[in-house]
Amino acid sequence: MDQPLIQVNLHDKESLKDAIITFSSQLRDAYQAGELIDNVGGFITHNKEAFEACHLLNQDQFKAIFMISPDHELKSDAVEPLSDELLERVSNDAVYLRFSHMVVFQHALEHEELKPLIVTFCEELVEFSMRVNSSNELFFSSEMLFGIYLLILVAEKYPEYAYLIGEYYPEDSDYNQIMYHGADYMAYLFQQHGYSDLYLDALANCRFKNILGCILTRYVFEERERFVPNLLQCFLKDENKYLYYKKALIQSFKRRPKDVTDYDPLEILEDDFDAIRDLYYDDEDYRHESISSDEAEEDFDDLMFHGRTIHDTRDALKNELFDVVKDVPLKDLCYYSQPVYDETTTLADIQDDPFYQEYDEHNEYETNKSFFLECFENGEQIFAYIEENKYPEILDQLEPINFRKLAFENKHYIYKRFEYFGSGSMQLSPDLDQDITLEDIIERFLVTYQNPDSFYIEDDGEKAQNEKCLRTLDVLVRLFGKKELTGDEIKIISKDYELCSKKEAVERFTVKALTKDDIRRRVFHLINEPMVDHFGLVRLNEIHELYQREKADFADMLQDIIKLAHHFTPDDLLGVLPALNQTEYAWGAQLLSVAYILSKEADSFFPDQDLEPLWAFYFEHIFKRVYFEFKGLNAFSDAFEEEERAKAPVLIDQIKAYVDAQAKSSGGLFARFMKKTSTEPDDSDAITKEQALALAHELLVRDEDQDEEDDRTPLFISDDIGMVLASMLYAAKVAKVPQKKQLLSLYELVLELFPSTTLMASFLEFSEGGKFCRQSTNEEVEAFCDLLSDLKIDEKYAFLTRIAVVHEVNEYEDDLDDFDEEHGLKRLYENVLNIYRNKDDVDPDDTGMMAAREKKIAAAITGAVEMLTEENREKFLSFV
Repeated sequence: MDQPLIQVNLHDKESLKDAIITFSSQLRDAYQAGELIDNVGGFITHNKEAFEACHLLNQDQFKAIFMISPDHELKSDAVEPLSDELLERVSNDAVYLRFSHMVVFQHALEHEELKPLIVTFCEELVEFSMRVNSSNELFFSSEMLFGIYLLILVAEKYPEYAYLIGEYYPEDSDYNQIMYHGADYMAYLFQQHGYSDLYLDALANCRFKNILGCILTRYVFEERERFVPNLLQCFLKDENKYLYYKKALIQSFKRRPKDVTDYDPLEILEDDFDAIRDLYYDDEDYRHESISSDEAEEDFDDLMFHGRTIHDTRDALKNELFDVVKDVPLKDLCYYSQPVYDETTTLADIQDDPFYQEYDEHNEYETNKSFFLECFENGEQIFAYIEENKYPEILDQLEPINFRKLAFENKHYIYKRFEYFGSGSMQLSPDLDQDITLEDIIERFLVTYQNPDSFYIEDDGEKAQNEKCLRTLDVLVRLFGKKELTGDEIKIISKDYELCSKKEAVERFTVKALTKDDIRRRVFHLINEPMVDHFGLVRLNEIHELYQREKADFADMLQDIIKLAHHFTPDDLLGVLPALNQTEYAWGAQLLSVAYILSKEADSFFPDQDLEPLWAFYFEHIFKRVYFEFKGLNAFSDAFEEEERAKAPVLIDQIKAYVDAQAKSSGGLFARFMKKTSTEPDDSDAITKEQALALAHELLVRDEDQDEEDDRTPLFISDDIGMVLASMLYAAKVAKVPQKKQLLSLYELVLELFPSTTLMASFLEFSEGGKFCRQSTNEEVEAFCDLLSDLKIDEKYAFLTRIAVVHEVNEYEDDLDDFDEEHGLKRLYENVLNIYRNKDDVDPDDTGMMAAREKKIAAAITGAVEMLTEENREKFLSFV
């Protein structure tokens, strides 16, 4: 961490006071910078010693908050002054820093005189959280949220401040971040305090509406009743509990006014109702003490709730909340992201203003039409060109615009559409300089002409309607200032909407040729776009095509690609994504892009000197990248004891020795990519594949008893690892034998531990089908399986790929007749089923070679079915 450790005497009130003042000052600097990552320090003793478990005032409280077993003994090592080396280590150990926070604040809360200082500290933390409105910025290390554990300490000492715990969770928190790193704290509160005023205060003040869903997901298999509240049942049984919650909710809106237009104050109860309905559905003998089977069959809104329906209760409560906030200026509302035109406009003022009403996506044609007519001086000619092909010269008059600014300045309703759909499925920034993209809005402009009946406009026939779509694109392309379309945009036009061929799209919408600098910028953006969890063939093909235009520039760019990517990535992303927050190793996307180009350009038998920089870049970084991932996502990363956490680097070194040995055992020259060591290990000390697999198992598998692969390991939470794994297959395809053996030996370790997840993460980069394979084709699956065969990977993994892809596409279908027949995947699946049905059949006329082949296929498909998760295996076998 960048902050110095603060020395404190736990037995001296003034020392505690000074330490918290210094700590607060450090944090104010971090708050002003807008991020906590690497900006939160910690404490050591006044004698420059590290705190140990014996320094905790209440070890039971500490263990309960962090879900450590009550029977676990917290060890205390001999206390001695820290050397400079140890001081550096503990200052960068997030587990220790959090522990030191707990020690100091437990002691400080023993002094009533320090209460105002501590409360101010907590309020400043919550103010920061609400200002940034993102869980990203609350991490002070890659895996730890800062401060909420201190809010819990304060609330348990002074329950009147429990509301701060709820306010801590930003409204726009990331679901997975809270589920994995923030849900435990609310689960702890319920486990310890039940439906107490303290817990209800925290819940009523929480504006992250998925908080209970995160807790439920986190503890779905673990003693749910201990950690997950059933508020509906509680409120039905005890009206006073509901009245307290309602009072706390109203008070929270007085303290932090918020727009109630789209707010449902009783949404938090609906999941409980659905759960009760499911219990009635699953068990005919089930009886609930407060809700009858007849009531469970009705809508939630019709449920009687202390004398009136949920619908009426909700309306009454919303009216009370509206009365609390109606006269507050919009600019002062918490989390208000809609446009504000002056300082005094209130919610009461905008009730009848169309611009502020909920977005209606069924009025798209009129919205598009009025956008051109009202926001452009030459709007009539633009619209006439689109509708009637008049005034084609208007295209030469169009200049690039900022769509959001133009719509906002004209107070045009289309602005609501931009905000509603966001950009790339992400919410737009309040800063109007962040404009939408062509991909963001293309659908809502084209859908009207391709579905004229749905929008009550004249249908001139498919060809004429498609021409209107193309002319609309003529206009939009120029308004966005595009010279050439991207690969994804061409795919949308040519494949998704089938308006023209890919070649025709390229020719029509290439307004101006890209310069060398344009190509360099586009390649750089394509390779380095953060928060992209997979590429797929569309983007990879585009990168390859750009590479072919300027091969020399691409080789030069490799020298700076990592450094510049890190430089231009937002700090908040660098903070919570370990794979991005460094400049020593290449990103998975960078490795995948280079490997794909090599797979298209290289030949393992005929070296190409022009490709040497790409090979050098790839092999310089690929193994370091994988080991970096292993280090950050290993099974010991959450261990409290340093002795446990220290196991990971030892295991990684042993796996590395195994992988390195594969290249040496190939018998080929390896001088280019591997440094020679002065001493070579004896062959008798070599690590076998079985031993390496055991090492990888110990390193990566967390919960052996879990059936689902994702529940056994955190490995595939990382966006990077799927692209890294796929790159290894692309590179192995054309690499020389020593490097191929290295790549495949490491790939197969992960593959054997997590077969379905590894194959699906890899296949995504060999398909145009998207993240959930919705448009993946039979041909893509078979091409991927052919590659596995060419690389001598066991055939059972090819069968597993076929089954896994089809199950992904048809995840919610339990009847084979309902499987998606598009793209040939259902036919592929039926072929696999037939092979499995006939696997034990023996043809007496088969020759010895044919019989051996049939036996091998039978073993492969049997092995594939055995590797399926229980749910997928049952699904597959149900069709046999």
